[in-house]
Amino acid sequence: MWVLLFLGGFLGFIVAVGALLWSFIKKNKDLRKKSLIGGLLAMIIFFTGVMISPTDKSESSVETAKTEQTSTKQSKKTSATSSSKKKNAKTSSSSKKEASSSSKEKTTKKSSETSSSSKTASSSSSTETSSSAKTYDDAANAAFASEFNTQINDALSQGGVTDSFAVMPNSSVLIDVVVPQDYKYLPNSQIQQLADTILSAKENCFQEWNAKPENDYDETYGPRLYVKSPDGTTLAKESFWGGTMKRVIDNN
Repeated sequence: MWVLLFLGGFLGFIVAVGALLWSFIKKNKDLRKKSLIGGLLAMIIFFTGVMISPTDKSESSVETAKTEQTSTKQSKKTSATSSSKKKNAKTSSSSKKEASSSSKEKTTKKSSETSSSSKTASSSSSTETSSSAKTYDDAANAAFASEFNTQINDALSQGGVTDSFAVMPNSSVLIDVVVPQDYKYLPNSQIQQLADTILSAKENCFQEWNAKPENDYDETYGPRLYVKSPDGTTLAKESFWGGTMKRVIDNN
């Protein structure tokens, strides 16, 4: 409806203007009045059509659409911001976890390095201790033989035994304990018992003697032991691996 009023008023106004111009040309006053009245009516019809047109609704719809678009954009921005914050939070959490893991790894590495350093220091200390031990040579063996000779004869004397033994060094790896000649003819069992007793005394004496700071030789069990008679007969000897005496003479 408003379209017809709008078009009718617009066309009527154009016709009225044309008629008005024509009345001025022809100098027709009657036509001039009619043209003015027709133009006025056309204008009224035109403005009536404009006033009842749905322009306001369209503009309202456009504004509503714009408002909805703006609201949608804001919602998207808000959602994007929230998503960004969540991503940042996850990234921050991941970074913290990585930092914590890296810290733990560094701590573990430091602990391993400290343990390794401690082991190295301990190994170095052991090596230094081992290297600081003196070599058990002929002079050391002679010194030990003298010490053992004193101790074994003191023990015999304290036990009421009138016999005496002679401890003699033999190079740097052997010592000879020379017993009285008549011991050569003892039964095998008594010779074995004698040899075992002398071996035990030798080992105990060497441990005490070598533990002294002025000695500290690189030897654990001391020199090998031979039990002999004054004529040079070997009655018993210490086994090659040490710890036991093997009787050599046979009096059966």
